[in-house]
Amino acid sequence: MSDIQILLDLTFVFSTILIVATLAGYISEKVGIVNIGIDGMMCVGALFFGIFASEKINFIRLNGFGLIIAIILAMFCTTILGCLHGFLCITLKTNHVVSGTAINLLGFGLTTFLNEPLARKLYPKLNYSRIMSLFHSDLHIKDSLYGTSIILFVFVLLLCGTIYFIMKKTTIGLRYLAIGENPHAANAKGIKVIKYKWIGVILSSLLAGMAGALFLFRTIAFNGNVQSMGYLALAILIAGGWNIGGIITFGIIFAIFIASANTTTLVQLGINQLFVFALPYIITLIILLFTSNKITPPASAGQPFISEVKE
Repeated sequence: MSDIQILLDLTFVFSTILIVATLAGYISEKVGIVNIGIDGMMCVGALFFGIFASEKINFIRLNGFGLIIAIILAMFCTTILGCLHGFLCITLKTNHVVSGTAINLLGFGLTTFLNEPLARKLYPKLNYSRIMSLFHSDLHIKDSLYGTSIILFVFVLLLCGTIYFIMKKTTIGLRYLAIGENPHAANAKGIKVIKYKWIGVILSSLLAGMAGALFLFRTIAFNGNVQSMGYLALAILIAGGWNIGGIITFGIIFAIFIASANTTTLVQLGINQLFVFALPYIITLIILLFTSNKITPPASAGQPFISEVKE
């Protein structure tokens, strides 16, 4: 492929991963649970995807269906961290940032520690030292933008549209948003706030697991981390003002920067790749500098909820 084709392909890839990861934060914070543990959850999602994509499990024989099964299983395995985060934040009323930081450290630590020994067990014939995605070579359509990259990108856009419709046009979505703004008022109206918060944190972990699985699927090899994509997702959530349109827009913009830094285009232009990697965070800070009074998270995000009405 030409440099432009590679850039477009990588843009679709990273847009998909970043938007899904950002949706994980969006779903959680809209119900009042701050989830900065997205990066750790993505690491765990990538690890389990690598396990289900290995020759030991052999889902690869099912081709596209095997890929879907592996991603779904990785998503559900990631809910282990979601349940832990929910238990700490909802049940024990722990500080959400502290809990999220612990989730990141736990997820990154486990995947880094288990990466090599698991790879030796999962790929005995290939003798890999890192967990790999064997789906990539079978499903990626070489020299074509009309392969998995654009298919996954379109899927994510449909997912965004579905979430937007549910949030804005359905009773469940409106209750969900009401809890994020004023859980005590929602509770007084008879809405089961705790139930919705648990739904939010579980859905968040499912989406983070999906993002991690997609990361490994498209980057092939796993080093125990997801290149801080989870933290970048938080920057997109803030820059996008906690709305779906902003998430898509900044997800694509930031993906272009990351894609550019992963090609030889910048080297040819004499631009430092590390500077391009830092650009999304710089842009987020500039946006906050000028629009901090206008861009605000859900009012109850990060605040412990103590029910005054028995649910």
